[in-house]
Amino acid sequence: MPDIYGLILETLRRHLGTRAEAVLEEGLKRLGKRQEELSPKDGETLLKGLAFRELQARLPAKEAKRVVEEALKKLSAPSEPADLEALEAGLKRFGLYLDWPEVARYRALVNRLRQDPDPRLMREAKALLEAMEEKLEEALLRQAKDLAHLEESLERVRHLGGAKVRRLEKLVETVREAQKEGLLAQAEVERARSLALELRKLLESSVARPPTLPEIVFETQEEPPEDVFLTVEEAEELEGELIVDLEALPEEAARRLEALEVEEEGRRLEELLARHAHLLQEPTVSPLLAEVQALLEAGKPAGEKLSLLEAALKEAEANLRAEKKARLIQLEARLRSLPLPEEAKASLEAAFALAEETLREGGLPDLKLLEGELARLEAEARRQEEERRKLEAEMEALARELAAKGEAFAPLLEELRAVPLEALPQRLPEIKARYAALLMTQGEEAALKAKLKEAEEELKALRPEALALGLWESLEKAEEALAKGELPDLAALRREVAQAREAARQEALEELSRMEALAERFLGFGGEGVLRLIAEEKAKPLPDPTPVARALQALKRRLEAKREEVLTRLTALFQAYGGLEGFQSETHRRLRPLLQFLQSAKERLPRLGPKGLAQVEKTLAEAESLLEELKKEAEAAKSILKEIQGADLEALLGVFEEKPPLDLDRFRLPGVEALGFLEESPPLPKEALQELKRALEPLRGLFQEEGPVALLLGQKALVLAPFSGRTLVALMEPGALSAFLLKLSS
Repeated sequence: MPDIYGLILETLRRHLGTRAEAVLEEGLKRLGKRQEELSPKDGETLLKGLAFRELQARLPAKEAKRVVEEALKKLSAPSEPADLEALEAGLKRFGLYLDWPEVARYRALVNRLRQDPDPRLMREAKALLEAMEEKLEEALLRQAKDLAHLEESLERVRHLGGAKVRRLEKLVETVREAQKEGLLAQAEVERARSLALELRKLLESSVARPPTLPEIVFETQEEPPEDVFLTVEEAEELEGELIVDLEALPEEAARRLEALEVEEEGRRLEELLARHAHLLQEPTVSPLLAEVQALLEAGKPAGEKLSLLEAALKEAEANLRAEKKARLIQLEARLRSLPLPEEAKASLEAAFALAEETLREGGLPDLKLLEGELARLEAEARRQEEERRKLEAEMEALARELAAKGEAFAPLLEELRAVPLEALPQRLPEIKARYAALLMTQGEEAALKAKLKEAEEELKALRPEALALGLWESLEKAEEALAKGELPDLAALRREVAQAREAARQEALEELSRMEALAERFLGFGGEGVLRLIAEEKAKPLPDPTPVARALQALKRRLEAKREEVLTRLTALFQAYGGLEGFQSETHRRLRPLLQFLQSAKERLPRLGPKGLAQVEKTLAEAESLLEELKKEAEAAKSILKEIQGADLEALLGVFEEKPPLDLDRFRLPGVEALGFLEESPPLPKEALQELKRALEPLRGLFQEEGPVALLLGQKALVLAPFSGRTLVALMEPGALSAFLLKLSS
């Protein structure tokens, strides 16, 4: 792209000198842009507006016009081959995502640009490519979050072993590779999430346990629910989703499983909202969405409601597609019925064909611009009809005036009445001019002067708007005719002004529509105010996109400031975490996947849009809160260490010297809250544990060999197990019992 600012500055400096910089600075302020952000369209706006007015103050009108036209030619230097090549590369990259409506529209645009490099379509394709780049970054960010969740889930269930765990490992590896390459692996993510949830449910509900280890459970129930307990091997043979009877589980286990369901449904809902954002206000969708959100916010699974919402979104998508197709047929019928030449309708017919192709490709074309262009053509048809009636009225008035003048004007009257209606716009100004000359020759100067004065007043009224719309040549022609004492063709000038006004309005509406698409990307980040401003401008007779452009630039600057703020907070977070990395706890386990996601987010932070940045900031706040908890836990641990007296520490060291320390880290599984040896410093009161062990001794004779004993005490499980000549004591959540016993047996 050429240096727009430099090109305009070079052009103006030759005629305005040092004033050129001040003029351009004022123009940049009005556009709300920096020098490097100027587009060819912005350059055109500057040249035709502020720059032209300044040049007119220094140069004759014709010379000012010539300077502007030469600069415009330089701005519109052809760059289509390079642009089309970039668009082709974008199509190759995004062609994988067939379910994106934007991709269908983009493919249709590129197909059309291959045949005809239309600048308007080129601008739309570039804007769409930019929007898809931003959408992809947001999707990759969500995939990074999914990946962190899947890897954390895999670590929880890996010890179960079996075919399902191996399948999950392969899926996670596939997603990991796709993330590295910047690709979306949507199907693999969905399968992995479903499998991870099933295995987590298997683990958390304690349905998986080793079938060979003895287990003694003291419960008040006479007959435990047999359908709750499965082996890992049996669970893997089940077809479909694992169903767990929550009523048969302890309350704590049921709550954990319910939380897993809510977490997974929250992810599904987030994906649905991102994919179908344009359908959320549909009457068949919004009530269901409100119900699902209310249930999940209350910590309750949405279940069937979420499935109904997904079905409602698909139905709304199909209905919207059918509605657009029917609307497109209606618009095409209205266009065909317009009494305009075919060349006047050709551009809109091509736009309708592009919209049809977009629908065939699976996209959803925006029909607002097409409706606006059709409305412009309908207005033009009405204007032409009104102009025809006005010309007929002028002809009748002139005929009456000629008839009243006598024999000298009779030939002109006959010639006027012989003019066919279709030739009236061209012939009437000519006959008026001859009438003015005849008045002069017949000595009726007063009548001629009155007509010239009337034309001068009308031209004076038309002049500001004609200049603002760039109709320099037509205006000069009319003024020159008036200066010669001739009646100018003001009807033609009025017609040109009306056409230029409507064209300027349509161009402004198109620009506002492009800005509207950009403002929608800023929803939740101030875009709502810009959308209101766009609606206000669209309601005006001649909209001005300039204030909207300034507002959007302000949002972009705010976004950059927010990006810097988030980067600073991320840097501080990772620095603070560096000193706590070795401190292990449940809080640390919850923090790790968030940090993994934030590390990925930090790398792609410069490419994220408002929605992606908001997602990062939300997760960052959660991670900062967990980090504060981790700091408090670490400080508490340090405080306990300080309370240990020197003699006690020496005694502990002596114990370690007598018996080499055993590595218990492999038993510190998720859900295991306390661990130790009964003979040393058990995690529970030593005397009570010793009494319990003695009470269990008579039961040892019931079994062939000595093994671990597990007791379910309320919402906790207590394990006493012989290990390396000592008695290992562990307190844990019931969901961790199966994994702990498996680890113990290995």
